[in-house]
Amino acid sequence: MFWFSDRPTGGGCDTPQSWRLLYRHDNEWRPVEQPSGFDVASDRFNDGIFTRVTTTALRIEAQLKKDWSGGISEWRVE
Repeated sequence: MFWFSDRPTGGGCDTPQSWRLLYRHDNEWRPVEQPSGFDVASDRFNDGIFTRVTTTALRIEAQLKKDWSGGISEWRVE
């Protein structure tokens, strides 16, 4: 996950307080198992690791900071 933050330059986006990754299984969203490395550092990739899943969809849920929007520059799944 590559979080975008323009807060230092007076913008309206900042990194979130936290985030998690969910996957769809039988039309139900489930959190990935054994997540680690789900950091929120800006301007670099945060390499989250979790137990491998087979799915047709992923979803990110982010807990934003009060009065701030969140921004994702890029995310990759391998």
